Amino acid sequence: MAANDFNDRIRFGSLYETYGALLTKKQQQCLELYFCEDYSLAEIAEEMQVSRQAVHDLLKRVEQTLEHYEKILGFLQRMEKTRKLTAEAEAILDSAGKKQDDKNWNRLREILEKLRETQEN
Repeated sequence: MAANDFNDRIRFGSLYETYGALLTKKQQQCLELYFCEDYSLAEIAEEMQVSRQAVHDLLKRVEQTLEHYEKILGFLQRMEKTRKLTAEAEAILDSAGKKQDDKNWNRLREILEKLRETQEN
């Protein structure tokens, strides 16, 4: 499975966090056991009363499904881009120093703070 690599596992987890609600209950259960509970394929197979190969195949199909959702909808890519741009804007704002009497400066700081909060929720 492609999720063996650490970065792939992080991406898979991010995709699940973003699109997991679109999966079936069985798919969600399998991913919860795999990622959150750190079950092995054999342990998941026993829990779900299926073969280890069935669990492997299910995880592979779910990974492809999540990648398909991302390709079509692009939510994860947009969130990452927004997060990077917000961080860059905050760095620029911080490096320029705070102008306490400038209402636009303060409003920009408020907007960036709301964007960061939105990304965290």
